[in-house]
Amino acid sequence: MQDELPSNSFDMLFAKARYAVALQDSDSKSLELSASGGAFALFARSVLRVGGAVFGASLLDNGTVRHICIKRIDDLYKLQGSKYVKSNVADTYEECAHLLCKNTVVLYSGTPCQIAGLRKYLEKSVPKEVVANNLLCVDLICHGTPKQEIFSAYLEWLATKNKADDGIHGYAFRSKKMGWGLNYYYYFYRRGRKHEVLGPARDDPYFAAFTKGVIYRRCCYKCPFARLERVGDITIGDYWGIDSVHPGFSDGRGVSAVLINTSNGERFFNECCADECKWIKSTVESVAANNSNLVKPASRSDDDERLADEVERAISAGDHKLAFEKLLAPKLSLMARIRRKLPWKLVRMVYGHGR
Repeated sequence: MQDELPSNSFDMLFAKARYAVALQDSDSKSLELSASGGAFALFARSVLRVGGAVFGASLLDNGTVRHICIKRIDDLYKLQGSKYVKSNVADTYEECAHLLCKNTVVLYSGTPCQIAGLRKYLEKSVPKEVVANNLLCVDLICHGTPKQEIFSAYLEWLATKNKADDGIHGYAFRSKKMGWGLNYYYYFYRRGRKHEVLGPARDDPYFAAFTKGVIYRRCCYKCPFARLERVGDITIGDYWGIDSVHPGFSDGRGVSAVLINTSNGERFFNECCADECKWIKSTVESVAANNSNLVKPASRSDDDERLADEVERAISAGDHKLAFEKLLAPKLSLMARIRRKLPWKLVRMVYGHGR
């Protein structure tokens, strides 16, 4: 697998961040669909406006996550928001190479391992000057990615538990219906009636296990890309701790941390994006202070590793109830149990920001 090669295979690709900014997209509708401050959408719109193409991860209707290419701003929503699952890049490296050779401007976003894999692929298939002139790589501050099989099993379990007519729809890991944070949302139909569910990560077995770092792929715990030196021209993530670092900058709708790593990334930011958002200069150290995966890979205890193995065995055996109702079941407080029984709009009003 390209994303599991040793770090020395990619040594020539790393660049240390030149500087950092805190950023919030000025497009309020786009910001609402973004996980944090909308940096990705901001960059993508700039590329799409000049007839370019944008690649990123999309959660498809069948519950799988894969990379797709879009060429219209109207399709940008398909790539917005976090997907805490390993995305299948499929044939997008080849498609990217084809577009670059046609002198199409391309933005390719993904985890650092996916960006490194793309760069290695392009080394053999596209002239360097073509890549330099037409490609912008955006990597993510990545915690780690669970296997698709775990997420698919989770969606099946949700559908069964909720007695859904035709599965789970509209799943979002980072809904802003309760404000910026770690809140999931989905809806389903039961006997033709729509039901919507909203809640914090800690209340959900899959999401809680993700935030605790329990269910990533094994290679994620030895990730050679979890470091300040980056493979993307630009790195994006949540600017956690923004209120203490830059008091007054955040308005509760989300702020992106953006690392500018290369001259290509700096030129793109200055020429295409700086006037379409609210942003301030920051420091790499401030961003890293609350994004530990900019410094080191995620870790898990021996007990959590054994738990993850049990979960995978249960899922392989088709016992989704064991996996999500026993092995990964979060310990719910009384308030959490009450919250689960409330209509989602009431949950938003009482526990969110009433937005």
